[in-house]
Amino acid sequence: MRKLFDWLMEHERLLVVITLALAAAVGLQVRFCGGKMSPDLTVSSNQTKTSSPGSNSSPVGLTGVWEMSVQKKSGGTQNWTLTLTQNGEALSGVIRSEGGDLPVNGSIKGEELSLSAKRFGTTVEFPAKFDGETMTGKMKALMIERQWTARRRKS
Repeated sequence: MRKLFDWLMEHERLLVVITLALAAAVGLQVRFCGGKMSPDLTVSSNQTKTSSPGSNSSPVGLTGVWEMSVQKKSGGTQNWTLTLTQNGEALSGVIRSEGGDLPVNGSIKGEELSLSAKRFGTTVEFPAKFDGETMTGKMKALMIERQWTARRRKS
């Protein structure tokens, strides 16, 4: 134990530099996810929700382009475009924003929608409810949560 303590004391500056670099990296990642991951998604689709009454089957018709609005940390919203493809309950697509393209995957079960993506090693989740016309939920990344909505892009 003494040897470890001596080594730590001898390399104190190196440890401080590494700690500061890691803290800066986490700070940049939080800032990026909070600022760049704001809304503006667009998806295009002519399909609508079609589930039989009383069933728990998944709605059909998420394939297309959606206009997404995401709450900013400083207030206001950002607009993204979400393009989705639905295959049964499976979803895949891409979110296009000023921060670049973000591939997403997920699923739909009943009214519950779940999309997620990886950005710089961090998982970004987009859980939501779908009512046939609108998706509404909270984007979650690290300690950040932002409200988001998406509406079908009008042709």
